[in-house]
Amino acid sequence: MKGVNYNYKVWLEYKGKPLMGKGRYQLLKTIQATSSLKKSAAKLGLSEKTVHNYIRRIEQRLEKKVIHSYKGGKKGGGSTELTPLGLNLIKEFEKVRKNIERR
Repeated sequence: MKGVNYNYKVWLEYKGKPLMGKGRYQLLKTIQATSSLKKSAAKLGLSEKTVHNYIRRIEQRLEKKVIHSYKGGKKGGGSTELTPLGLNLIKEFEKVRKNIERR
């Protein structure tokens, strides 16, 4: 039917509890692209504290790290990268979303 679209919400659960939806997926993708929590926060219009809290909640639920952060010196140079688990979460979210969109 012309002009009619569908809409849906996708999220990943772990042990029956919500783990990650579109917002946290976008955060992980942005961290992957920028290698920076600070830049990711700015790009997504979030505070650094919110970004840290989102990551902390995911890690607490999984009891494993999804990022590794490396501190820089006085002139900066720190970076953040996703762990293999963090990368896998992105892949799983994308896989679920693609399966829904194919229907």
